[in-house]
Amino acid sequence: MAGIDDILDLNQAAQIANVSAARLRQLIEAGQLRGKKIGNSWAILASDLELLLGRPRQPGRPDDRKALESRLRVELRPMSPIEINLQPYNSEIRLWFRVDNLSDLEVDLDRLLVEVWYPQPVAEGAVLDRYTISPNESISTPLFHAWLPPDKIKSMVQAQTNPNQHAELQIYVRAYFDTPIGWASVQTRITRGRGEFPIILPPPGAPS
Repeated sequence: MAGIDDILDLNQAAQIANVSAARLRQLIEAGQLRGKKIGNSWAILASDLELLLGRPRQPGRPDDRKALESRLRVELRPMSPIEINLQPYNSEIRLWFRVDNLSDLEVDLDRLLVEVWYPQPVAEGAVLDRYTISPNESISTPLFHAWLPPDKIKSMVQAQTNPNQHAELQIYVRAYFDTPIGWASVQTRITRGRGEFPIILPPPGAPS
């Protein structure tokens, strides 16, 4: 459990990070920094701020961290990992991820930062649920969800239906892990060609 000295308010965190409080609030709202709203104030864990700033907590040797990161993997789960619905009033994308811990250490998946392109940027956000992954185990529960605005729907429909347009679903993921030897991060790019995943298109004449 975090102690009092481990918890910062927005102004304290901004002073440490050498940015404005408004900028930190933007990062919280974008899912890039954990923060808890308490009344009219924000509470931020010092360890989360250190993670954002790239200052590892309790660092192990660089070679140890690199070796651990090579044993941590993020991919789409094998069964039905992609749901894209472009129908009016319910346009959304859902992605389920599989995270493998092939190491001998227990690790905590702290967050996933996700950016989706098809063929241009269409969604971004974060999975902020925290998962403990035992040594040599995997989880297939992390779910990314985003609602799609009309302009993104239009470009995705065009990419899906125009045979002359090259269309490839690209998913950029950065995963952060809290481990016994400090923070570890893994970055990956997942691609799927058109026809390799389902898309529910809007009916003809549907409003855009």
